[in-house]
Amino acid sequence: MFESVTQSELRSQMEQHLLMLEEVLGGMDIFVRRLELRITRIEEGLGLEPEGICASGWVADLQRLKADVARLRGQ
Repeated sequence: MFESVTQSELRSQMEQHLLMLEEVLGGMDIFVRRLELRITRIEEGLGLEPEGICASGWVADLQRLKADVARLRGQ
């Protein structure tokens, strides 16, 4: 089987496979970068930070609304 394949043909096939692999890895890299951007936007929207929840974002807004509703119910 390998006797009929010349070294230049084998090199050409290897180069083609490496190019295909490079394209796949490049596509995966782009996909991962986009996922990271989406995660960052979601974290910012939620108000999540490494230290915990900050005073802005959806979670903080919900906590403020919950406190407002509790205060209104108490009146």
